[in-house]
Amino acid sequence: MKASFFAQMGYTERHTFPTTWPVPPSYHDPAVTMQSYADGMAECVLAEAMGFDWISCSEHHYSGNRLTPNPAVMAAAISQRCTKVRIALLGQLLQHHNPVRAAEEIGMLDNLTGGRIIMAFLRGIPSEDLPYSMNPAEGRARLFEGMDLLLKALTEPQPFSWEGRYYHFRTVSVCPRPVQQPLPPVIVATRSDDAVQYAASHHLGLAVSYDPVDQMATVTDKYYQWCQDAGWQPTPDQVVYRASILLAETDRQAAERLEALHASGLGERGADLRASVTRAVLAARAGQAFDVRHHNVSGGSPQSAPPTIRREQVTWAGGPDTIVQHLRAFHDRCGVGVVDLGFQHAGTTHQEVMRAIELFGREVLPRMHEF
Repeated sequence: MKASFFAQMGYTERHTFPTTWPVPPSYHDPAVTMQSYADGMAECVLAEAMGFDWISCSEHHYSGNRLTPNPAVMAAAISQRCTKVRIALLGQLLQHHNPVRAAEEIGMLDNLTGGRIIMAFLRGIPSEDLPYSMNPAEGRARLFEGMDLLLKALTEPQPFSWEGRYYHFRTVSVCPRPVQQPLPPVIVATRSDDAVQYAASHHLGLAVSYDPVDQMATVTDKYYQWCQDAGWQPTPDQVVYRASILLAETDRQAAERLEALHASGLGERGADLRASVTRAVLAARAGQAFDVRHHNVSGGSPQSAPPTIRREQVTWAGGPDTIVQHLRAFHDRCGVGVVDLGFQHAGTTHQEVMRAIELFGREVLPRMHEF
């Protein structure tokens, strides 16, 4: 089993943010932002030194909880400091982008890193539909067509044209070609049946984030069956789980630290949409109408309001032995071969994160590599 370090690049003073999304730019001090990147980069360097197998970057907009609106730029920066680990774009919100441009960036990155790039794509949370004024009802179809186009752009040896529903190109001829042939590894991050089926039918990997083991198992069980129906078997590296971890020397120390974080009420600042906006986006994604006056989805009953503040969730908290038990459960029940771990939490310091990375590398990583 392999370990991936989630390069969250969180703004270190995000405890000052308002609770609602988007976070006004006035809350961001460039000096703090630069230090946040420097701290995050130091964490990546230490993770590589401690034996982590991957480093991952994600895409988020308008919050500052993750200072990575462009994961390709972040991956390029990390690649110049971390020269051995694989770097995963986990993930790109491809429905917001020109898929040909994204293919060119991946080709560049794979060459700049000597063939260390892993690419992953996902739909994103409701707020991710809003930055570029995308119709939520179109997002899933745009993602699927975008993946089709990007995969062809990276593998087709001759120029070609594309006339799809959302994308139209007279000529596509992507250079440079990726070092990894025919493609860098591809992962689809999803729980939705249609996207899981897409991954299985296209021989692509699967990633699930933050779910308990039994909930992830309901997804992976379908995935394995659909892979079998498509005539192939995924490798362990093609099943990825992302978790948020709070690691301490003992379970008691971890519990005390977790209690202190909960008591602080910091949570994920700048992440919440208004309840009515969240409902409207989710209804549009499902192809339903939304009554703004009564907050009703067509054909349904009034929806319960999401919490005013979305608390940052810690997936696993404990000492090394407890964390190893969690890892073993996901490996044995879901076939997880790579665990992507976020060590940053609102209320934790850079020094605390560094100590946790070192402890994980010393006490947990050698044991999980034996799975």
